[in-house]
Amino acid sequence: MAMLTTIRNRSHVFLWALLILFLLSMSIGGLVGGANIMDQLLGRVNPAEAIGSVNGDKITPDQFNQAVTARLRSMQDSGMEISDQYLETIRQQIWNGFIEERLTNQAIDDLDITVTDDEILYHLKNNPPFDIQQIFFRNNVFDREYYMQALNTPGMVDWTPIEAWMRDFYLPRYKLQQIIKMSAVVANDEIKNEFIKRNVDYTISALHIPKMAIQDRVIKPTEDDLKKEYKKRIDSFKEEEKRSISFVSWPKSASKNDSIRTKDEALDIINKYKDGADFSDLANIHTQDPGNQFSPDSGRGGDLGWFGKGQMNKSFEDAAFKARRGSVVGPILTQFGYHIIKIDSIKNRRKKNHQIKARHILLNVDLGQKTRTDLRRKATLFSYDAQDYGLSSAVDSHNVKIQNALNLGGADFFVSKLGPFRSAVRWAFNSKIGDVSDPLETESFYAVFKLDSIMPEGVKPFEQAKNEIYSDLLKESEFEATNLYAEEIKSEILNGSNFKSIKDKNNRLEFIPSDKKKLSGSFISLGKSEQLVGALISSKKGSLIGPVKTSRGYGVVKVENIAKFDSANWEVSKDLIRNDLMAKKERETYGNWMNNLKEEANIVDNRKYHF
Repeated sequence: MAMLTTIRNRSHVFLWALLILFLLSMSIGGLVGGANIMDQLLGRVNPAEAIGSVNGDKITPDQFNQAVTARLRSMQDSGMEISDQYLETIRQQIWNGFIEERLTNQAIDDLDITVTDDEILYHLKNNPPFDIQQIFFRNNVFDREYYMQALNTPGMVDWTPIEAWMRDFYLPRYKLQQIIKMSAVVANDEIKNEFIKRNVDYTISALHIPKMAIQDRVIKPTEDDLKKEYKKRIDSFKEEEKRSISFVSWPKSASKNDSIRTKDEALDIINKYKDGADFSDLANIHTQDPGNQFSPDSGRGGDLGWFGKGQMNKSFEDAAFKARRGSVVGPILTQFGYHIIKIDSIKNRRKKNHQIKARHILLNVDLGQKTRTDLRRKATLFSYDAQDYGLSSAVDSHNVKIQNALNLGGADFFVSKLGPFRSAVRWAFNSKIGDVSDPLETESFYAVFKLDSIMPEGVKPFEQAKNEIYSDLLKESEFEATNLYAEEIKSEILNGSNFKSIKDKNNRLEFIPSDKKKLSGSFISLGKSEQLVGALISSKKGSLIGPVKTSRGYGVVKVENIAKFDSANWEVSKDLIRNDLMAKKERETYGNWMNNLKEEANIVDNRKYHF
């Protein structure tokens, strides 16, 4: 242990980044927080104290919001714009991360996974994690010699935070993964079959019976069939509470005044150019064309390169191709905004391949503050009148239109005709029937809402579930009829008939006279079918196989030829294929393990009270 003690005493460079990573992992991993006894006994989690919990292990609002903020800051630093919809995606990803990390921590505790000093030393010397390797990168490559020097030289690095991270975060998860991976096994037959799929050509002929070819044979579900199926599947029709709202909205669209203001800004830029400013510099400062960004710190000077006629918006093109070399034209209005165009060079003038090289500055016609204030004022005045006199009366006096969004769920994010509008859903579920909201807003709309109705949680009525059940039963019936017809066709073939003569009697069948593919490919008409692949792998030349199920029906297939198995290629490829299949099996095994944990876990989700 002398070496580990020496490592603990090294303090020349303190790896704060790794320490922060470790502390964050403890927060996300469930080492902070917990559930009180009453919460556990009654299955409650106070939304004010926790945004959720996993088997009684709380996720506090601060933990969740800090994780979301860190992700947002990282993305915004890279130049990304975050929309309301994308913010919801980030929150969902963070939520999933918390759930999986808590379940992982609990599994480590349940399995009593511990880490010894010797294991830390072994991995630091022989298998350093990539997170640690990155600290010792030189020219974007891990410098093992430099790393080993730091590991063996007292005073170069303070290894204390690394040791803590290895002991409490990395190695417990590494050991857990090894336990899970033990159940991922790849048999030799799987490897050989995968080689055949990738490398051996199969030539087939076939008759494909799509569902559309047997509609006269399909038995349509009766009302009694639908009712029996409804009773059988009654649990699947359980529904949460639903709420329906009506609303009036005001799109956040730029006004005529915004267009005039943007055009004046463009004229000011042109004047700056005429006063001697460099056009490229002006473009890098003012253009709102995202294609101008070369890197976070530099732009392209508005450069569009060479282009010919028919490649640009017509208004832009007309102005650019009429201009002289060196001239600046604009402002030109297109659907993107106002353009200022500088012509750098011209070639092949008056010829079919006439081209120009140009730069431009794009100014978007955005919603101005005055327009925004006016829209907000309209929504506010409408809200006052609707609250005082009713929505319908206010609609008449304000000359606006009522729209509806029906059957909103408590966790819904979208509102019909408005798009992402989580605040409206939250308002609806915190209101009484007849309530009218203050103005709410998203990136795209101001809106005022009225809660029209509440449908309590329960079971979807038969009449509402009827169409869904009918569609499912009809699909089953179609596949059954298709399969029976395919059996009849196979019997005819075995009794001396052939695909073409059967096709001639029923033009709705799809005849494939010959198709050569590897089994990893998609056969004509039949497409990709696991059932077909399995049947072909075990077949011989001349075999008649089927019926085989496809995404559209059933097929009967004759194996015309199977290419020779390449033994030399097999010897070269089998280890690579084994590794590919093992990696896939390990991912699937881990995914199944985590999904099973989630299904069995007591997960409380209070996000609807916060977002």
